[in-house]
Amino acid sequence: MPRMGMGMPLAADAPKAPVTVIDDQMWENHSGSGGEIAINYTQFRQNNALYSQDTTNVKWAKTQSAISGTLYEAPDNSGTANALTGSANNNAKFLAQDVGILAGSTYTLSVHLKKQNFGFGRVKASDGTNSYFADFNLTSGAVGTTSGLISTSVDAIGDSLGGGGWFRCSITFQATAGHGEVTVQNDTDDPGSITFQALSADNNTTVSVAVGGTILMYTWGFQLETDIEATTYIPTTNSFNRVTTTLNDTSDVWDFDGADLTPEADPDDEGVWEVNTTDLVTHGDFSSGTGWGGSGNVSGGQLTKTGSGLAYQIISGLQAGNEYIVVVDVETVGAANQVYLGGTSSSNLVAGVQTINIIAGSSNAFLGFNNGNTSTVINSISLVSNDIFPEDV
Repeated sequence: MPRMGMGMPLAADAPKAPVTVIDDQMWENHSGSGGEIAINYTQFRQNNALYSQDTTNVKWAKTQSAISGTLYEAPDNSGTANALTGSANNNAKFLAQDVGILAGSTYTLSVHLKKQNFGFGRVKASDGTNSYFADFNLTSGAVGTTSGLISTSVDAIGDSLGGGGWFRCSITFQATAGHGEVTVQNDTDDPGSITFQALSADNNTTVSVAVGGTILMYTWGFQLETDIEATTYIPTTNSFNRVTTTLNDTSDVWDFDGADLTPEADPDDEGVWEVNTTDLVTHGDFSSGTGWGGSGNVSGGQLTKTGSGLAYQIISGLQAGNEYIVVVDVETVGAANQVYLGGTSSSNLVAGVQTINIIAGSSNAFLGFNNGNTSTVINSISLVSNDIFPEDV
């Protein structure tokens, strides 16, 4: 039987040969020549939309629109929903945020919407070249005009949550253009984007507002994820939020005897594979300068480069040759700044939030920013291991 997802045989192909148990932590073995084996792993999900329920933030660009200063009841019964208001004219009115899109990947974009004076909303994404969208009727939940999508989904949220009237509207698309290997937020070279637009009717982007500040509709819970459908909402603020779910499927547990493999419904014990999501950075939000040294000054929740040398902190347990994920939010960039990890440097940073996969070098245990000059300002940085490891449970 092949190892799922690995493409390697568990034993020799000869049908009557005894099973050779492989010392592989993906599988459980309990009793030598006979026993049980199981596949167990974890799934991780990530929301790539920043400030997912705070569209007042500057990450959300407002065109002929604004966000009311009053918060409203959201689908989760919290007072965190925003109201989208319109300017007094006949122009299109929408919110947009630049995001990183990877060519060839499948994405689902979802948002919770509730009508007020306007009853249609357009949920839209762009890979920098092509647009993908659907128009949603916020009275009936019907889907109207669409373009470039794999699928759409509408989930009506009942009266027990948020007072009713909310719909979670989703679009799924495959990007045909976009970035290369690194996902970049606010990349000025080739940005993708996610957009919500208030409509007066299906496929009618002309929105006539007589009195400026009129509430058009309510929004909450934007989510962009690499998946074929919308999954459980993950709130974000100034950085991407990743969650893990352990998948223990007892139908994938097998009892073996000799060369035969038979399913067993109730295994004795299991092992899981997990993605390490522990942030290795101390004060990565720059709420304190403790742990940071070199050519950088921490003040007011930001790190400002004070010279061309390395601004850094020592990362305990950094493993040379291992891959790590760095998420960095750059307010302004001077010249030729890169993320530095153990002697390895990334490509030059740009303004905005970037997710960078980087393999640690062996020179030292430093994480920081090298080169550049005093005009570079960093809002936050996080570092997690990208290794999958076995854990006993």
